[in-house]
Amino acid sequence: MVSSPDGRLAPADTVTVYGGSGPSSVDLDSVRWAAALVTGAADDLRAAAVHCLGVSGDLVVPGAGRAEAAWWLPAEAVAEAVARARALEAAAQDVARRLIASADRCDLLGWRLLRAAGLYDEAESTAERVVGALVTAGAFGVGAAFGGLGWAGLAGVGALGGAGAAGQAAGGALTGGASQAATGQLGAAAARGLAPFSDEAVTGLGAGVALAQPGPAQGRSGVTGGAGVLAHVARELPVLGNDDHGVRVTRLGAEDFADGTVPAWSRTGARSVGEALSRIDSLYPQQGGAPAGTVAVQRLTGSDGAVSWTVLIPGTQSALPAEHPLDGRTDVELVAGQADGATAAVERALVDSGVGPGEPVTFVGHSLGGIAAAALVSRAGFAERYRVAGLVTAGSPTGPLATPPGVPVLHLETPEEIVSHADGRSASENPRTPDRVTVVRSLRDSASAADRAASGSVVQAHAVTTHVRTLDLAIGLGDPRVTEVAGRIGSRLDGTAVSTTFYRTERTGR
Repeated sequence: MVSSPDGRLAPADTVTVYGGSGPSSVDLDSVRWAAALVTGAADDLRAAAVHCLGVSGDLVVPGAGRAEAAWWLPAEAVAEAVARARALEAAAQDVARRLIASADRCDLLGWRLLRAAGLYDEAESTAERVVGALVTAGAFGVGAAFGGLGWAGLAGVGALGGAGAAGQAAGGALTGGASQAATGQLGAAAARGLAPFSDEAVTGLGAGVALAQPGPAQGRSGVTGGAGVLAHVARELPVLGNDDHGVRVTRLGAEDFADGTVPAWSRTGARSVGEALSRIDSLYPQQGGAPAGTVAVQRLTGSDGAVSWTVLIPGTQSALPAEHPLDGRTDVELVAGQADGATAAVERALVDSGVGPGEPVTFVGHSLGGIAAAALVSRAGFAERYRVAGLVTAGSPTGPLATPPGVPVLHLETPEEIVSHADGRSASENPRTPDRVTVVRSLRDSASAADRAASGSVVQAHAVTTHVRTLDLAIGLGDPRVTEVAGRIGSRLDGTAVSTTFYRTERTGR
């Protein structure tokens, strides 16, 4: 497929990269100047094509249409001259076509250079800014109103996300009958239209809740304060849970999985970041038959005897507080920066696995799993106890977390999944350092039918497979920022001897 500034884009052209080293440090004025030069070259090529077409029209074919004009030439010579003239005419027209094609490619290159320089982001329309401000203000009002209603109102705010996720997961079951298709189309259109403003909505909602409940917010404002209030509700209401953060981890055997076998990849290392990420699907009960709350710790031994580790952490498996810590309560605790059960469980798994202090550990997490991994890596003292080799998150709101310098970090996001915006930040607002790269893909702008379908479903847009495709496209583009950080992380994911331990994580207070 070919990208066009006026139409939908080839899937690879929906990828935008932030952070890392390399192109991001280039002077943007130089990039814009290069775009202007390439665009000028396109104009010159089209002018040359016009001249070629003019030359082809000026060619004189001896004897063509006037046999008497060439009576003095042998018939064979006339035929040869006519053939040569027509060949020259065809060649001139072919050159003209090639010049026009080259001009089109130069135009596209110039457009891509401008996009790479961030001109489209900088040229955000006034209408979009106004809509974003209105969404923030409206969500703030909703958050303040619900927060002002006390426990019942706060429970309602907390239910908003869970209800949306449940509705998406249920597909069209809730719409029923003949209206299902129409409702699905309306829902898809709404998802595509509202996705770019989901970060503003979360920002306003969180700020409103925090303002209405300053006590549980502990004096913090914005999304962090609002999440703190919701975490307080989740812990204090008896019907939802309790204030206990105790967790335990239990080793799992093949008999604990639905089909009586552990995932086939358990004895092999991952050959790439994408392969490691794709394995997380096996840790979800619906996809891989693993018990709820399962995480995996893989031990890899290289040909030189060096040991490294990979930790795979799936996402939320229950909107309401559950017997395991991969639930909605942990989600809001992580966003609030509070103590949580998921990070505690992963730390227990690391201890039980016998990870040594000098052995590299790579964390790969999806959704809640990505937030938990980023929170652990960013936590004071953790990097002193463990040698963090890399961090990969997919569909995780991790913008406020500061990862240690020197640790390669790769974030994968799509606006349509909304989950990545639960910190109130878009992908462009994530920290940008030489070690930290964010890859974001706009599914709704893609010419791919699969991408377009996913853009209208939070579940599909948030799926592990969607984020793996985003990574594959980014690497296929050859962007040095992506290939460099993915290469650094990927070098630790394989080994000659491999074993995997699966852990069930559970809360001890339920």
